Amino acid sequence: MLCGKYFLLCILSCLLFFKSTTVYGLLDPITGSFVVGALGYIADKIRLITGCPKISEFKDLERDIKKSFFGQHIASKFVMSALRGYLHRSKNNKKPLVMCFQGSSGTGKNFLSDLIASHMFESEMVKNLRYHIIQGQTDFPLQSKINDYKEKLNSYVKSAIQSCDTNLFVFDEIHYMHMGILDILTPILENNDVSINSRNSIFIFITNTGGDSIIKKCLDLWVNNVSRENMTVEDFDTLLLKSAFNEGGLQKSSIIDSHVIDFYIPFLPLEKDHVIQCIEAELENLEKHLDSETIREILRIVPFGPEPQNVFATSGCKRLKAWVTTKLNSN
Repeated sequence: MLCGKYFLLCILSCLLFFKSTTVYGLLDPITGSFVVGALGYIADKIRLITGCPKISEFKDLERDIKKSFFGQHIASKFVMSALRGYLHRSKNNKKPLVMCFQGSSGTGKNFLSDLIASHMFESEMVKNLRYHIIQGQTDFPLQSKINDYKEKLNSYVKSAIQSCDTNLFVFDEIHYMHMGILDILTPILENNDVSINSRNSIFIFITNTGGDSIIKKCLDLWVNNVSRENMTVEDFDTLLLKSAFNEGGLQKSSIIDSHVIDFYIPFLPLEKDHVIQCIEAELENLEKHLDSETIREILRIVPFGPEPQNVFATSGCKRLKAWVTTKLNSN
């Protein structure tokens, strides 16, 4: 890392030299432009080697969402729109993109976050350096250490951004976090911390908070003959904001009061057809096959609810990999 930083200083020194010599007429404008362009190319390579990417264009993300992310037309639409806007305004962004993924377990919140990370960073090396997953349950277990957690979290996020301004921060299971810890991030999310420039990073908060309310709302709409495809974010927006403010890690948080979360995105409960799609996708990933009767056997294991309609898979697609593997090994 020190060698990389030293090399970068050398390159910057060269840039200053060529700039100054061009000014004084030692290089003609054409040669000067060529040299500066070449050094710009080298600087881009340095960013890649040192794990600091440019803002991604998220090529093929929409294709992969359609291929492997099931039953979430609202999340798919709004996440793609948010990322396109973030990319389009990259030079003029005033603050980082901040999203809150809300819904019950197994609906694809972590899956979509991983998918975004895979398309945001060109290599596994850069992804490992710039994709930060903070676990709400295991990283902040003790209420007596809230102040210590806040200090360490603030230092960790600022250090990551100081070393490179393009990062993806995912805060998982924030419904387990103690109230107040996340407030330390408010200046960073507002891009008001003068020590860093956070506007090129992305922050995602993942929570099960609001999951029960989303299920109830989906069921109400279903009973009133509103098809899943006709459900909109407006159907859920108020209940998402209310649940986030009253429960879990964002409870009474200055993050919500400051309106720095750009999108509250509902992840709808999955139905039988979506579970089948998850099974088929897992079999495709494994390059294996199960007959229709074995797939029906797996479906019989999956719990559905709430009573009496039993429309939605209560654990979504979360446990399907284990069940598919078990069936493959038993056949």
